[in-house]
Amino acid sequence: MIEIMLKDKITEKLRQLIINQIPMVQETDDAEALLTALSFQSKLYPTRHVWVDTNLDGIIAIDLEDWGIEDEWDNAIARLKMNTLAETVELIQLWVSGATLSDWYEGLNQEYLAVSKKVVLPMAA
Repeated sequence: MIEIMLKDKITEKLRQLIINQIPMVQETDDAEALLTALSFQSKLYPTRHVWVDTNLDGIIAIDLEDWGIEDEWDNAIARLKMNTLAETVELIQLWVSGATLSDWYEGLNQEYLAVSKKVVLPMAA
């Protein structure tokens, strides 16, 4: 069992949103000693991991990792900037649920740049 250390105000708020809204995620102890970072792993897809840093000049930086892909030193498939806590939670939920992110977002990148959500139009009846 991981002993949970309190984080700074915004990081703790994000932690609670993630824990309360994404039941298929478990917090890991990878970011345990850091006040502005969080680390989560998917319960459904154990190779999918998320690293969140809330201390890059006020932005939320996310590393989405797939431990089964070794193209990057840290197994990151994307390094992204998110603008809001709600957008961050939504992206993490998609990633840990096994979704293909390119179906939902444009501009996936490795440079901590913002992504844009694709507009999904309802199918004509």
